[in-house]
Amino acid sequence: YSESLTLDQARRADVLVALRMQDKNLSHSHGGPVRLYVAPMYFYKSAKWLSGITVTENVRAGYWENRGYDIDAWVGRSNGRDDEPTS
Repeated sequence: YSESLTLDQARRADVLVALRMQDKNLSHSHGGPVRLYVAPMYFYKSAKWLSGITVTENVRAGYWENRGYDIDAWVGRSNGRDDEPTS
């Protein structure tokens, strides 16, 4: 399984690599020990069980994008919204 974000997307304040939730280590069922959390995008961007991060020149389609999902995945965008995502 893989996911892609642009560098600008990954650097947003509401995108994080999560190790803890509610002051406890992130459980396996919640994607631990390490999970990517991408708040402004649909949850398929928030990859569970993160095993690495690779920086590339171009965004590469991930598992869900290869099955027709939106590569940017802003909440609401694929449902017809055209406003800017919250920052």
